[in-house]
Amino acid sequence: MATATAKDAARKLRMQYWNDGMGNIAFPIDPWEIAERLGIAVRPAMLDNNLAGFIVREQADGPTEIYVNESDHPVRQRFTLAHEIGHYIRHQDDPEPMGFVDERAELASSGTDPEEIWANQFAAELLMPAAIVKKWWAEGLSIGDLRRKFNVSTPAMNNRLAGLGLLGR
Repeated sequence: MATATAKDAARKLRMQYWNDGMGNIAFPIDPWEIAERLGIAVRPAMLDNNLAGFIVREQADGPTEIYVNESDHPVRQRFTLAHEIGHYIRHQDDPEPMGFVDERAELASSGTDPEEIWANQFAAELLMPAAIVKKWWAEGLSIGDLRRKFNVSTPAMNNRLAGLGLLGR
């Protein structure tokens, strides 16, 4: 299992797969393009209402697939995909098969599973980099402005701002 923090892993991935070659990052980040560059097949699918998505790799050296619930709003699919990419990054070198399911159940959303916490932190940093969020917030951009720039949901943006200690200005 990788020992990098979720924030560091997301930054590294973003710099490796989503910059103009001079270190500049364009927003919004496109997790679909990043998955393609990583060689991960992303498959929108009709999943149960309690499933946002999942990642599977049946053999250690086999292909990796991520499924996202096609009935979810596109911004939810983006976050789910970034979350599943987080699982991939954290476990890509593990010698065994991989499988994680992103459920909407109470336990999954309560933030108690270390794997899910890491993947959520990764997804938040990948799509909404802390340094840029802080900069734009200090410049006076509203939650709506930030949500549109990062192409995320209002709850995701609120969670990110709260996690960075920025709400309440």
